[in-house]
Amino acid sequence: MTSRPRSLALLRLLPLLAAAVALAGSRPARACDCIRIGPTFHPPYVPEAFAAAVTTSEEVAGLTCRPARRGKLACTWTARYALTRAVATDIPLTFAYPTGADIVIRLDGEVAASSIAALDPRFGIDQRELFVTWPAGQASRTVVEIRAELVLGTAICGCDRARTTNRRRHPLVSPASLPDYAVVYQPQEQPESMRLSLDFRRPWREYKPGLFRGGKGRRITRDLRKDDDDPATFAFKTPLRLDPGGPIAGVGLGFSPEGLRPRLRLGWELAWPQVLVHSLVIETDARARVAVIPAWELTYPRIPHPIIPDSGIGVGVPVQLAPLARPGVRVFARLGWFWCHVLGTFDIYPAFRGAPPERLGSLMLQFGL
Repeated sequence: MTSRPRSLALLRLLPLLAAAVALAGSRPARACDCIRIGPTFHPPYVPEAFAAAVTTSEEVAGLTCRPARRGKLACTWTARYALTRAVATDIPLTFAYPTGADIVIRLDGEVAASSIAALDPRFGIDQRELFVTWPAGQASRTVVEIRAELVLGTAICGCDRARTTNRRRHPLVSPASLPDYAVVYQPQEQPESMRLSLDFRRPWREYKPGLFRGGKGRRITRDLRKDDDDPATFAFKTPLRLDPGGPIAGVGLGFSPEGLRPRLRLGWELAWPQVLVHSLVIETDARARVAVIPAWELTYPRIPHPIIPDSGIGVGVPVQLAPLARPGVRVFARLGWFWCHVLGTFDIYPAFRGAPPERLGSLMLQFGL
């Protein structure tokens, strides 16, 4: 008698369990739709004890970025603030800047503080600070100028799984980063408007707030009216970014005129752009046949959910080195999850220098690092 009510209760819980599973499955699909995290720039901070006596009458900022080595951007951040004080006393100013940036701060054209690029000795800290005093003997109005040089790496997204082609197939070699760059600016409430300039040499887009519509690599200047002090995040996409990829190794069975034999492969592959995978491998049957195969594979640039398999189709140009040097044509297909895949190949070697045509095939299990 007691087992039947329990079974009915479990049946009633099934819709709730199904809904929970659906929600859990839908989260990763939305995980990639989040703000990019990058280095943050701030205006000068005035302590609360002096904040009421200091006002900002002018705010001008600009960001210029150029391509740098190893897929990074060399950026320059400049800002100018006109400050006015109502009391004749020393005013402390604090300047927060990203770790690793070269920064110079000037008051009325004179260098007041500077820092060289260096890693912060405290782990987990991505911001550093400089402290400047606005002396009481100076005028009641001063112009603060900030210039910072930094090398910008790829953006980080806290809720993103970075399931790009190389990251899926080579989790130990390819970085878990996005093909985007991001810089964050935290404006202050005053003044009510500011002037902001962006000068990039790569396609870019801006996330929040909607200050700019993006561009294809040009200088844009806007006079903006600020509604609040929400941060503005500028993200730069790099659709043709070259990712490092990683090594591949495979083992399986192959058929040839000699019959079934083991098939081994070892090589390297990379994605550029992410939808196209380039590879160069050496294959052998561990007896007589050796071939070098450059290949190109069309695949998904990003998988929205881990359950969806990573698949692709491609062509190659096998060059057999032994037993007879001859070129051929390959078609292949791949299906798998993350770093483990099933690879099927079919090669055709046409008649060459008196040798008859040959057809070879294989089915291998391939791994990436």
